[in-house]
Amino acid sequence: MKKVVIIGGGIGGLALANLLAKKGHEVHVYDKNAQMGGRAGEKKAKGFTFDTGPSWYLMPKVFQDYFALFDVNVDKELSIERLRPGYKVFFESHESVTIRGDLAKDSASFEKIEPGAGQALERYVAEGDYIYQMALKHFLYTDFSRLHQLAKGEILKGSAKLLTLLATPIHSRVKKFVKSRPLQQILEYPMVFLGTSPFKAPAMYSLMSALDFKEGVYYPAGGMYSIIRLMVAVGKKHGVKHHTNAKVKKITHTNGQATGIVLKDGTKINADIVVSNGDLHHTETKLLSAEAQSYPAQFWKKKEAGISALLMYVGVKGSLPQLEHHNLYFVDAWKENFTSIYENKRIPESASIYVSRTSATDPSTAPKGHENLFFLVPLPTDVPISASKQTKLANHFIAEFGKAIGEPELGSKIVLKDLFGPADFKEKYFAWRGTALGMSHLLGQSALWRIPPKSKKLKNLFYVGGNTMPGIGLPMCLISAELAYKKITRNHRPGPLRDMKGEW
Repeated sequence: MKKVVIIGGGIGGLALANLLAKKGHEVHVYDKNAQMGGRAGEKKAKGFTFDTGPSWYLMPKVFQDYFALFDVNVDKELSIERLRPGYKVFFESHESVTIRGDLAKDSASFEKIEPGAGQALERYVAEGDYIYQMALKHFLYTDFSRLHQLAKGEILKGSAKLLTLLATPIHSRVKKFVKSRPLQQILEYPMVFLGTSPFKAPAMYSLMSALDFKEGVYYPAGGMYSIIRLMVAVGKKHGVKHHTNAKVKKITHTNGQATGIVLKDGTKINADIVVSNGDLHHTETKLLSAEAQSYPAQFWKKKEAGISALLMYVGVKGSLPQLEHHNLYFVDAWKENFTSIYENKRIPESASIYVSRTSATDPSTAPKGHENLFFLVPLPTDVPISASKQTKLANHFIAEFGKAIGEPELGSKIVLKDLFGPADFKEKYFAWRGTALGMSHLLGQSALWRIPPKSKKLKNLFYVGGNTMPGIGLPMCLISAELAYKKITRNHRPGPLRDMKGEW
């Protein structure tokens, strides 16, 4: 049995802790904040309950496979519900479109907007599903350290297509299928949740549309934080010790080996294995001395951070039946919006916005007669915003969204409004450049080019979470936990641990 210390209690760190504890190790998770979950937190105020970050439950098989390792049926335990409709899209200059998660119905909706777009959507989703299935089978559950494992007939047969999709921006791919701007926007917007512009993200991420239109969008009873509660409960059952309000100041090391951590209060904790689930830029440049840094400051200067964001937790008096659980608002200045955020580093005057209304599905998230709204407005990284400016932006974007949904007086119905902006991401999560998501998914920061789960300098320091392979999002972080676990236990077999029939 070895003593393992994990820095950061995000879903990746919690998931890895559980795996290692079940293997028989003594595992401790230290988080600087008052609750576990990292960005996937929970906020309660005035009878409202908000998920503080991730709000889309996608790729259910990844959750099923992970929890099955602990004999937990996650669908039953969390009463996972498929959302129908999946989401609704509002436009600045076009009537709204509801995505049903039923390909036949959604194809018909596309066809009404653009002749031929119905069949084009079916082809696009089929292509995306092919990529998705290939990714699940061959690419997501590997750290690419043994490339010969990819020399398989199925991969070689599809290599020409995969390479084309890797080298093509998704916008260029999408416009070959549909010509109308509203339909292009629907197919391209998922890139925002990968921290990337559709004008730069590789077209292999068209797999996201297979999730939207084919596999579906889901919701766990009690909100996304119920996943974290279940994760912690599984950990406690296997002996994981969770430490909150425990800020780590330093990773100690000697002779090329991590020896433990030092907390802010000076407490020294020895460990046989150290894992960082914290922000990797912070880990490398602040917690490690120069000689132990695999990714020093110079490395990060050449990398692109995903979007920052203005998050708004809003309680509204009255009903908003025109909204679904998930809602998107797209502006006409589509490309200009992304250029402002990624290239010019300017706060857009008019922004595409994501809004969830959990009270549509789960009335317990708001007092009776009220609605629970969570806003995400993408913003550039490294652009300082004062508190007063942030408040003005919030009011502006709420008014913009209210107008789009036929509620011009939306602002006057608000009974609760809490804001969380770029400076908060830096303070609460030590987020590199104030990013809301982590390293973006440009080609050079995806797949085998993303940060692997092991330090290059310290043989027993490992990484887990959204900045590592395979990337951003709750399912990806669960997979990153399996990759880190396999690296720690020297398990070189590709694929999910569940497929190893108990031999993990």
